[in-house]
Amino acid sequence: MAQAKKQRKFSPEFKLNVVLESYASGNARATADRHSIHITQLNNWRKKLLTDGTKAFLAKRQGMSMDQKKLEEYEKVIGRLTIQNELLKKTQELLS
Repeated sequence: MAQAKKQRKFSPEFKLNVVLESYASGNARATADRHSIHITQLNNWRKKLLTDGTKAFLAKRQGMSMDQKKLEEYEKVIGRLTIQNELLKKTQELLS
């Protein structure tokens, strides 16, 4: 009988970093391969980022410190800028 594959758990920070890396590199498949995750999983995380923003990956914490709140806001900005940058690159490719 085949042994069941153990489901891996990824931290919210790992997911966010991998998604941002995939946008920055412009190659989602290579990013997925580099982190040993399935491309479908990465695409699901990318969709989640687009619909929910970085809060989709951040653990919900009560009583966040000011530094944590600033970090969360910076991550949101980075996520938006990364997506905008990727869209601009794709638009430029189409217009070239």
